[in-house]
Amino acid sequence: MQSGAASVSGRSTAASARAALSLRPSVCAVAHVHAFRSQPQHQMQHQRGVQVRFFKFGKNGFGAEAAGIVGSQGRDEYTYDDVEQYFNYMGFLAEEGTYDRMEALLKSGLHPIDVILVLACMENDTPKVGEILNAGADVRIKSTDGRTPLEIATKADVQALLQQFAKRAV
Repeated sequence: MQSGAASVSGRSTAASARAALSLRPSVCAVAHVHAFRSQPQHQMQHQRGVQVRFFKFGKNGFGAEAAGIVGSQGRDEYTYDDVEQYFNYMGFLAEEGTYDRMEALLKSGLHPIDVILVLACMENDTPKVGEILNAGADVRIKSTDGRTPLEIATKADVQALLQQFAKRAV
């Protein structure tokens, strides 16, 4: 039976919903249908003490920085695990099949946040470079091959970001 015909034939709203969704009858489904049908949403929230808040990102809401999602760590809070996570996230392990490059950077004495900066510059990952610089990465460090992040990055916006932070570091 179609859902429109179900309501005409005298079935309850819950039964119509179950028929339309092809669900087996369940107490949970009936309770939800009756709860939403019988009370306006604002009354339900007040009675249950539930407060619903939606978070908006982008131009009509908060940016990731304001939300505390990006940039919430400081320089000394970055660890080996953060380097490994970024290394894996960017696909270096899948591409190279080994952690050798990451281990070499860490064994060179670079701070974990500076290792992430080097890796992000290799990938020209503008958002990550910005996040890491804001967290305290040092733009003056040198990678294991003797190049600075500015010499490693090839994308103009990443280079501009690095230059901006290099002026602050002097």
